[in-house]
Amino acid sequence: MSTSLTIIDVVHSLDGATVELSRGDERATMSLDALGDAAVDAALAVVEAALRAGSSLDEAVLSGAQQPEIAGRCRRRATPHGITVLDDTGATTATEVRRSLKVLADATRGVTRSFAVVGELVTEPTDWFDDHDQLGRLVVRLDISQLIVVGHGARHTATAAGLEGSWDGESLLVDDVDAAYDELRARLRPGDAVLVTAAGISPLDALIARLTEDTA
Repeated sequence: MSTSLTIIDVVHSLDGATVELSRGDERATMSLDALGDAAVDAALAVVEAALRAGSSLDEAVLSGAQQPEIAGRCRRRATPHGITVLDDTGATTATEVRRSLKVLADATRGVTRSFAVVGELVTEPTDWFDDHDQLGRLVVRLDISQLIVVGHGARHTATAAGLEGSWDGESLLVDDVDAAYDELRARLRPGDAVLVTAAGISPLDALIARLTEDTA
């Protein structure tokens, strides 16, 4: 039997990811406790390997569903105060960060407010302007509630978002992690979700630590 696998749909929520799959006439749903495209990609690799080894689609999906969260890629850090922190500090490139922003938007749309904390992208000097510009405009298109950009090197992400007049959200440019933390603590309330991403040049791990410690 052919092992060709088709991805019908992927839905992210703050509880995890749901992936609709088909192979020929077979269909199956894979429910992951993890969320984020990196975790979904890893789970799909497990499913495809199981299919090649002769498993049925249902058996392969059960194997893939065991995929744990991936450190630094939309890994949830829930707090007792009901704030969900998504540690995406392992995402550094424009492609990775764009995918994670889409996950944040999908998981929170119609459910809760979404906050994105973004550092400077790892990119070629010739691509710096366009990559940061596109990122800021994507935040607007995704209707993320609040954008906080950390560091002068990422400034154009904030500028590009601010130029989009149709956006109901807010863009802030701050100097460092301490300032980002202060802005978040002044705005966050129970139920909100915060994505911390693009940490390849200016490390943002300290922000994750402070947020989770302070809200615990």
